[in-house]
Amino acid sequence: QVGTSQVALMAESVGIPVLMCCQSFKFTERVQTDSFVYNELLDPAQVAHNSNGTNHLEKWKEQSSLHPLNLAYDVTPASLVSAVITEISVVPTTSVPVILRLKNSDAY
Repeated sequence: QVGTSQVALMAESVGIPVLMCCQSFKFTERVQTDSFVYNELLDPAQVAHNSNGTNHLEKWKEQSSLHPLNLAYDVTPASLVSAVITEISVVPTTSVPVILRLKNSDAY
């Protein structure tokens, strides 16, 4: 979900541990070096409206230099996560490659 990275960053800045809940089948060997890589973009018009109906960006399409992004999710750096809670156990982020290796070897 979009916003997880910012919440983790704020928690880390004040010393609050960040725990992520995730099923291990969602672990991947793919490395993302940029949070915009492989991200789904939603309709940018959605970010112009808020829940009370006001539209502060009513004429955003007329502004050639304004290109709003409506990201479906963001990437939270592993360095901001204290531990990952899975169906296997509570593991540090450094153990994710070990779990992937075990799953791929059928020793899981």
